[in-house]
Amino acid sequence: MKPERILVPIDTAKCRPEVFSRVNAFAGRPGVTVILLHVVHLNIVAPENRIYEDLAQTARWHLERLAREYLHPGVALVFHVRAGKPTEEIVAEAKAEDVDLMIVPASGGSAENPHHRSVWKRLLGRVFPGVGEKLARVSPCPLLVVHAATCFNCQERWGHRVSDIRAALQYLEVNAAKRRPSTMTAEDSLPEKDRPRRIAA
Repeated sequence: MKPERILVPIDTAKCRPEVFSRVNAFAGRPGVTVILLHVVHLNIVAPENRIYEDLAQTARWHLERLAREYLHPGVALVFHVRAGKPTEEIVAEAKAEDVDLMIVPASGGSAENPHHRSVWKRLLGRVFPGVGEKLARVSPCPLLVVHAATCFNCQERWGHRVSDIRAALQYLEVNAAKRRPSTMTAEDSLPEKDRPRRIAA
């Protein structure tokens, strides 16, 4: 397999750096582009898009920091942040960017042949609970699962770029029901034309 466009979904709250060694192995050839993607997903009602924009800026900053620390210099990179449900946004990104391969980390096991989807379902369940099996079923491209033994939170390690994000989120969680009782998720509160949408490119 010689993929030219590789998608790497990254949860910056549960980053597994081992995935980057496999990315480097593929990205060493000329003409390969690596797309690092983070999906912002909030289970609260956000009254302002500013919260999404702030989180997107911080997520992009973390993706860039990860690239500097773990990917070889000279690798062609694209950084994207989307807002919405993780599975849907990962698949949408794969289609929009016409990727040839998706590389995802798993918390246990070992890397498997990207064509064995029955194995993916077991492994991907450890990647993002509730997301892995859906991704295995609907991915528009081959998946490669990479064993990852370590995990860290980018914000805890490097801080956040936009000030007061944590305080703003805590305020929303405490007061959302009082201001606007609803069972809607955060993306449902956005204008129809904006959901789902990419909020950073």
